[in-house]
Amino acid sequence: MRDLGCLLALAVCLLVNVVPAAGQTPAVAGAPYVPTPTAIVDRMLTLAEVGPNDYVIDLGSGDGRLVIAAVANYNARGGMGVEIDRELVKLATDHAEKAGVASQVSFVAGDLFLADIARATVVTLYLLPTMMADVEAKLRKELKPGTRVVSHDYPLPSWEPVNVVRFDTPEKIPISGTTRTVLLLYRVPARR
Repeated sequence: MRDLGCLLALAVCLLVNVVPAAGQTPAVAGAPYVPTPTAIVDRMLTLAEVGPNDYVIDLGSGDGRLVIAAVANYNARGGMGVEIDRELVKLATDHAEKAGVASQVSFVAGDLFLADIARATVVTLYLLPTMMADVEAKLRKELKPGTRVVSHDYPLPSWEPVNVVRFDTPEKIPISGTTRTVLLLYRVPARR
């Protein structure tokens, strides 16, 4: 049964890469732009226990909603989004200005694997499963042990999550065809 679930998840990922759903734009490279529903943004930031001492980095930040919410709603001291699509970076910057948090957040156009993420206390991810091994290696190499990482739907291949939250939200149906959502909280392990 688990194999069937994995095959279905892979089929959805392939379909999303080939045919973007309404409200999505085709991928520039890597993963397609799939906006994280607001209910899931809130659950991710709550799971990470984001607060005033946190600097949140969202890898594949799209329209900036996670970073903006971290500062505007969870009082994070700042944040950065890394997004390969320059048009989405412009959109995220506009959203940050409208939310009144432009002085505390930034959005960078570029490859997430080349981004400097060392200052993060929290990292958020909603990336394709095929990217997760490389993302895991980057996180281990560049982040301080203990840094919190929240991944939406797809696990890091060799890390054990410290918490897993499963829930249903109708906002997910246009993205994946299902209401099922899995959030995985990790802490960066000590370096060997």
